[in-house]
Amino acid sequence: MKDIDPQFDRALREVLLPQVRSSSKPRAQRRRWFLFAGALAGAGMLGGAGATAAGLFSPPGVPTTAALSTPSTAIYTGTATAEPGPAPEGATGIEVELTCLSVGKFNFPDGANVTCSSADLGTPGAWSKYVVPLDPSARGLTITTEPGNRWQISVRYVSQVATEWELNAKGETYGVEVPGRGVPDLLAVVATNGAKGYAYSAQMQGTEPTTPEEAARNFPRPQREIPVYLSDGATQVGVFMAPG
Repeated sequence: MKDIDPQFDRALREVLLPQVRSSSKPRAQRRRWFLFAGALAGAGMLGGAGATAAGLFSPPGVPTTAALSTPSTAIYTGTATAEPGPAPEGATGIEVELTCLSVGKFNFPDGANVTCSSADLGTPGAWSKYVVPLDPSARGLTITTEPGNRWQISVRYVSQVATEWELNAKGETYGVEVPGRGVPDLLAVVATNGAKGYAYSAQMQGTEPTTPEEAARNFPRPQREIPVYLSDGATQVGVFMAPG
């Protein structure tokens, strides 16, 4: 799979992480496969986004984000609560930039999490960006982790507005996965050759094992080549490697 330079890796994370980590708890294992720290850019799966880095792919469905406060940054050890202050009018979420300063798992209030290994520390793999939906009843934003785990966090209030998927000439929807709406016919991805395009969502679904024994036999699961097209769903620009 194509290597991604650190600057592109960080920029791609800025585009992708806000939505992908807002998926519900049952989707946590699928998120870990292609989106969690250290593997995001190389895997090439595009979720929704809160901010679009300059020059990068911004597919339909990516929400627009407006900052409503200045960032508040601090370093913590163990479970702690970051205080962004009173929520301004119009705020829909808290934008979080979290950097692992030690190996560990760091949990957001809505069940999403970031896991950092020793290989991530001091690299772009230790950095994550995410928008936590605003909870008016909560005071601050609490990250739970094991005692002794160190992390840096920057928080600010934002307002996000959803955008719509678009249709190609064949009447197929294309864009990114949107919470509450599901996935379009053509899902935004980055191909192994670096080309940005779309893969058919139906082809992205692998065959799930039905028994523990079957899962054990098929682990690790072999990868499959999925064609990547332009938004027309016909002009191929590369391939995406997905689990079997």
